[in-house]
Amino acid sequence: MKFSVSRRAVVAFGFVLLSSVFAAGAVSAQDYPTKPIKLIVPYGPGGGVDVVARTLADYISTKLGKLVIVENRVGAGSNVGSSYVAKSDPDGYTLLLGSNANAVNKSLYPNPGYDADKDLTPIVLVGRVLMVLLAAPTVTAKNVSELLAQAKAKPGSFNVGSGGSGTAEHLAFELFKRQTGMDGVHVPYKGGAAVYTDLMGGQIQLFFNNQLGATPHINSGKLRALGITSPTRSSSLPDVPTFSEQGLPEFKVFVWWGVIGPAGIPSNTVKQINSLFNQAISSPEVSKRLESLGAQPQGGTPEMFKEFFNAEIKTWAEVIKIANIQLN
Repeated sequence: MKFSVSRRAVVAFGFVLLSSVFAAGAVSAQDYPTKPIKLIVPYGPGGGVDVVARTLADYISTKLGKLVIVENRVGAGSNVGSSYVAKSDPDGYTLLLGSNANAVNKSLYPNPGYDADKDLTPIVLVGRVLMVLLAAPTVTAKNVSELLAQAKAKPGSFNVGSGGSGTAEHLAFELFKRQTGMDGVHVPYKGGAAVYTDLMGGQIQLFFNNQLGATPHINSGKLRALGITSPTRSSSLPDVPTFSEQGLPEFKVFVWWGVIGPAGIPSNTVKQINSLFNQAISSPEVSKRLESLGAQPQGGTPEMFKEFFNAEIKTWAEVIKIANIQLN
């Protein structure tokens, strides 16, 4: 027996088959994630980046029903973990909780193991922590203008501490120098705790630190805050003037965290990851936790984060080059 199949039937069957393929693809995309997401923390457990990562992972896993597993991959100033993500499959299941270091290390390290411009996909900015300029009790300046006048009158009289060369505290000072022309001597320490001891003792005069670390010392009256890197005054430090209102609107320095993936993640998957983490960031639970760390919850689109990330890379590349910053 012979069977005859018309051209119309063949075309109809082909259309049905293609429709099924496209439908399956659409369902697959809508179902993301279909397996656990790994969120890489390039630092050890217990630090700020780790706390934020676990806060996000707990909310997404328990409230949204999408499993996120935090994994610590430590080493080389975050380069080990960041490089691991940059070289991972771009399927959206291996992500990085990045920070300032991902914008800085491209210029700070001779070979960080990845190219921040080419090998990463910024997905969503999670939060930003403001920086505060702290003055020792021996400093008589009450604001930035008075400080600059004193520094000009006595060049080299201000020693400025940091937690080490290339840290956010150090880079903040170098940017401040560049924008104001202030004369000062950078004094690197091994961590921030020792900086505070010498600052309160008057061995050094100034220190840029994040708001979380600075606030207790300001509220106790042991240290004076001369400025804060916020567009408007901070609700937790309402008496501290912003740098912008003191004539430095371009002095923008933050500690920040963001979700980043490897280059090449499909745009639809990027949008889904962005939506997932935005739900967490905007939740009362996560927002409250970020605020307890001195952070301003952010969120937003991948395009917004990419613009911010690229601006950070450019800013710190210029600062590192001009200041000739090298790791000890």
